[in-house]
Amino acid sequence: MMDFCRSVWTPEEVLRLDAVILASISDAVIITDLGPKILAVNPAFTEITGYDEAEVLGEKPSILKSGRHDQLFYQAMWATLQETGHWQGEIWNRRKNGEIYPELLTLNAIRNEQGNPTHYVGVASDLSQLKLTEERLQRLVHYDPLTGLPNRLLMEARLQHTLERASREEKRAAVLVIDLDQFKIINDSFGHAVGDDLLVAVTHRLQTMLRGEDTLSRLGGDQFVLVLDALHDYQESEILARRIQAALEAPFILADGDKAYVRASVGISVYPQDGATAPALLVGADSAVHRAKELGGNQFCYYTSALNVQARTTLILEDALRQALEQEEFLLYYQPKVDLRSGRIAGAEALLRWQRPGCGMVPPLEFIPAAEKNGLIEGIGAWVIQEACRQMYAWRDAGLAEIKVAVNVSARQFRCGGLEEVIGKALARYGVAPSHLMLELTESMLMDKPEEAVARMTALKRLGLRLSLDDFGTGYSSLAYLSRFPIDQMKIDRSFVIDIVTDPGAATIATSVIALAHRMRLEVVAEGVEDEAQVGYLWQNGCDQIQGYFFSKPLPAEEFSELLRQGKKFPALEASHQSRTLLLVDDDIPVLTALQRVLADEGYEVLAAESAYEGLDLLAKNQVQVILSDQRMPGMSGTEFLSRVKVLYPDTVRIILTGYAEMDVVVQAINEGAIYKFFSKPWDIQPLRTQIREAFQYYEGVIKQRRESPLRP
Repeated sequence: MMDFCRSVWTPEEVLRLDAVILASISDAVIITDLGPKILAVNPAFTEITGYDEAEVLGEKPSILKSGRHDQLFYQAMWATLQETGHWQGEIWNRRKNGEIYPELLTLNAIRNEQGNPTHYVGVASDLSQLKLTEERLQRLVHYDPLTGLPNRLLMEARLQHTLERASREEKRAAVLVIDLDQFKIINDSFGHAVGDDLLVAVTHRLQTMLRGEDTLSRLGGDQFVLVLDALHDYQESEILARRIQAALEAPFILADGDKAYVRASVGISVYPQDGATAPALLVGADSAVHRAKELGGNQFCYYTSALNVQARTTLILEDALRQALEQEEFLLYYQPKVDLRSGRIAGAEALLRWQRPGCGMVPPLEFIPAAEKNGLIEGIGAWVIQEACRQMYAWRDAGLAEIKVAVNVSARQFRCGGLEEVIGKALARYGVAPSHLMLELTESMLMDKPEEAVARMTALKRLGLRLSLDDFGTGYSSLAYLSRFPIDQMKIDRSFVIDIVTDPGAATIATSVIALAHRMRLEVVAEGVEDEAQVGYLWQNGCDQIQGYFFSKPLPAEEFSELLRQGKKFPALEASHQSRTLLLVDDDIPVLTALQRVLADEGYEVLAAESAYEGLDLLAKNQVQVILSDQRMPGMSGTEFLSRVKVLYPDTVRIILTGYAEMDVVVQAINEGAIYKFFSKPWDIQPLRTQIREAFQYYEGVIKQRRESPLRP
């Protein structure tokens, strides 16, 4: 029909008709040659893209490229068009003003009578409004229209994702149902419009306390659900519940200036103990919030009764801690730090104790974690600093020695902005020299945010304080940061000290810390020293100070004062460089006695041990140059013993007595450097004497060479 009509029209009429059709089409039309260069566009093209016809004539369609599609996309599009003469699909283009928009584009090739392409025609429909409408519909499907929070559908999807992550990473998660108490009264009194405004204000206040990974949603009415992701401890949910309740205590100002007060009941269920699925956790949290309301509201409840008991215990503990701070139930004990060169008390570490009414003395591990979580640690820490300064003033006023006191600083206290002010006021009030107060900081505290830690420590150093790195070796300090920390002292953790005499691993760490600290011109203090052998080993390896039960347990101020009055000390450990000390180790008493008798006239100081462990104990207490050990001993063989000694006392010269049956083991020990010489049983007296003399000469030669070495530190 159309072809028949066109056949009776003149060419001019056909052109006018085509122009009218193009002008009336609401879709953009673009005609190009095979270049492709633009030959014509319709008015809709100008309206959609913002380009006038004159601006695009002779240009390529690529003038509209958005940058969202790569070259492969366009290559595939033109290949299809050239092969089939047709292409259709969604594409992102760019308007003249830079706005990127979606469109449905149809491309067709125009062919001549011979079937060869001569032009391309593109027809594009702007999908912007359609996409916007789809997004609005999606938002209505997934978000609460009043508060803009995720609704139940989206919340359940995110909760499922949270549980999958918690399972994969072996972490905890929690669901909190937050139900506003007596919200119906506000709706009835002020109207639903005011109630809606209040719900929006509550939403904004709740959002200020969330992490980026948490999901707050509204289920409808006055009930919210909070999904907590990646928790390390279930009590993190409890802490947040309290913060939410505290945040809602401040009044909300209504549009007419009136005040409205909102309280909330919170129900908590925890993954995995309360359920492994989203429905189970939601049901559990809902049940818990109903229990909270039954108990009077404005409180939280766990779904699991055991967690509720723990929560109640924590609440009671926190209330008791607040009372303890107000009524001065805390006190400080002081553990002496002893100088290993003089044996005298060089200072003390102040250790917090709590004299809780009806409970006796409470150790820090039972209340410090709770104080850290609820923020009370800042007030307690300030009291510790104040009391330590007061006690230093009291000792000085009583005519006792000027004692330097170290106090432990918590991570929260260290990061808070008021620490310098607290310390400055305490020092000024009691006239204490800043250098007499030392702050003990832990590795984990400093390495949490090392750059900030350096800045905070530098500010504290400006006050003249001394800083100690506590528990060194148990954390993850990098040497790069360690060199930047402005510290004065390093402490060896008790976990390395306890086995320092018998465990080469612990000994290596301890001696490495001592060497590193001295290279950095820092003092070294070993904690948890409990026996003479530990003292001896630490002294032999250059440790500066010790603290632990070997000298004194932590004492109340008055008992510590008595130590100062008495001038208590242990005898200074003195090196006996002139004596040649030989250690004999053999579980066969007659053989041990015979060896002592044979070597009695050689001028050695001879120590005898009936087991390898007794030998290690004697080595820690005495400076020994040469060791002669039997191979076959119960508990620990001679080669095992001397292998440990090689690490613990690398300068010693080590000789073993053995039978031919153990030669393979002995040869291996020689190859590993654990043994200097070996003697086969039965041994001859004279060669044995000669070899022991040569062993001492060898030891003295090695030591002399080391002292004369230009590389000696």
